[in-house]
Amino acid sequence: MADIADIYQPKTISLNELSVEGLYPVYGANGIIGYYEQYNHESAQICVACRGSSCGTVNYTQPYSWITGNAMVVNPDKNPDVVDKRYLYYALTTHDFTSIISGSGQPQIVRTPMLSLTVPLPSLAKQIEIATIIDTFEKASVIEMKRLALYQRQNKILLSLLFI
Repeated sequence: MADIADIYQPKTISLNELSVEGLYPVYGANGIIGYYEQYNHESAQICVACRGSSCGTVNYTQPYSWITGNAMVVNPDKNPDVVDKRYLYYALTTHDFTSIISGSGQPQIVRTPMLSLTVPLPSLAKQIEIATIIDTFEKASVIEMKRLALYQRQNKILLSLLFI
């Protein structure tokens, strides 16, 4: 990882600075945790939860977002000719981080072991192809999940009408 990405923890902001809605999403160890009036990343980023029970969970942030120090940013933007960011995201979602999680009271991942992780890197064209295929399946999955939620709501309404 050290050869293909910058790995760092951004500045953390306190929870009382967050709002329920706002301009910029804030990513912590558990994905979006609120909104803030500023952003610390213009482009979408890969971040790995590095504190607490969700340690090792990988997220792909929205552009113009704030990422807190409870997530480790894995930013390959300096190597666009070597690694596709979406490919790296998908590769990291399949990685088992348990070997680099430390801490008994509160699990954590620190930077040094992250730097030594290895990820298979086929040619850039192949990475893009793989990421595009997975993106297509991800989008279809989201559509199907929304459809299922709609059917479940519809079923609940129809059942309630039957037993009036």
